[in-house]
Amino acid sequence: MKFQSLSSADPTPWVESLSNVDGLPIRDSGSWIDMKHQLLTYYAAIFATGMKPTEYKRGWPSRVYLELFSGPGRCLIRNSIQEDFGSPLKIIDCEFTKFIFTEMNLAAAKALEQRLQPFKNQDLTEIWCGDCSEAIDKIQIPSGSLTFAFIDPTGIAHAPFSLIESLHRKTRCDLLINIQHGMGIKMNMHQYKPDADEQSALTKFLGNDSWKQIPRQNAGEFFRGVLDLYKKQLNDLGFKFIGREVLISNDQNTPLYLLLFASKHARGEEFWKKSLKGRSQQELDL
Repeated sequence: MKFQSLSSADPTPWVESLSNVDGLPIRDSGSWIDMKHQLLTYYAAIFATGMKPTEYKRGWPSRVYLELFSGPGRCLIRNSIQEDFGSPLKIIDCEFTKFIFTEMNLAAAKALEQRLQPFKNQDLTEIWCGDCSEAIDKIQIPSGSLTFAFIDPTGIAHAPFSLIESLHRKTRCDLLINIQHGMGIKMNMHQYKPDADEQSALTKFLGNDSWKQIPRQNAGEFFRGVLDLYKKQLNDLGFKFIGREVLISNDQNTPLYLLLFASKHARGEEFWKKSLKGRSQQELDL
């Protein structure tokens, strides 16, 4: 396993919970995280296995999983007080040929490193501790790779569109993006004023200030306008196959975020539709 600490790594001590299982940092989460993990792990398994070369198809010898904002590798489900694997530990057994995780907090990244060590694919793993933008510039993805990238920020300000553009230049990839629907955009609509400068979180998220032309009478319609602009930005980069987004809500049925899938190939969209249908099944029908 390769561990690389960047100049932008955050050495701040961990202030969330510690695991009762191993005493390492653990991320507080809600029960709704289960839906996200089901979709992620189902798609990752289909992607890694379905694009693998066989005697019957050429496939992709190099299949890379890249996760931005990976966390420490374990979650604490608030109401149940139960612990569960985080997304890195849920996909580490998939048939990728390389796994790359980025995490800004040093304590969380070191916890992830320890938790991945028992897995057979740990030798195929890289952990980059630091800001995603710095990590993306330095990460080396083998030429001719097919990459599945999971972008899972806690707010839209953490995932500027420049990240997508950098990834697009570096590798051919499918994307699964967590878009902060409620807290990030709808509930903060009052902050996104027409006179906002280029440092506005929404301008960075979209890569331009075209959102200023969206009518602001209704928060839901404003968000839908932002989402349509975001999809257009993806389409302009060549992500022509954008799957039906999935709305994730909390226990009070308040919308929190969307999972948005995008691919440059129809096969990706086919896999995503299959994931939506089979996310609760125990077996994969490839």
